[in-house]
Amino acid sequence: MASYIEREVPGKTLKLWRTQLPRHFDGGEWDHNGSCVSDRLLEEHELDSWFGPRFGGVNKEARLVNSAIQEALVDTDIQLLNLTYMSEFRADAHPAIWLGKKDAVAVWGQDCMHWCLPGVLDTWVDILAARISHYFRQGDG
Repeated sequence: MASYIEREVPGKTLKLWRTQLPRHFDGGEWDHNGSCVSDRLLEEHELDSWFGPRFGGVNKEARLVNSAIQEALVDTDIQLLNLTYMSEFRADAHPAIWLGKKDAVAVWGQDCMHWCLPGVLDTWVDILAARISHYFRQGDG
């Protein structure tokens, strides 16, 4: 994909590649008794046990894929927009427990792919806006 973008997208175009976002299932994946019911930020020392490939974390695939993406972007003009690490902390930002309805998780199940609490999405947008603004201030666009 990176070589296709390099070949087909005009050189002066701002090219960003966003990394995968983490899921926060604890105790297994969504279909194996995993739970996404968290009401707190993860501590930095907890991240590797949740996401580190060498520890078999529940979201190790995102870090592996992100590593491959980072390698693929070397020597290209595609900029990496890495939202993964900062988002790993926000196990509390999924809507499963915040739906405001009794037994929401039992009725609708876990939802660890969508982010609904304020802060996370706003930060992603702020980072994207800053990257775009920086690009145009440099006169590259």
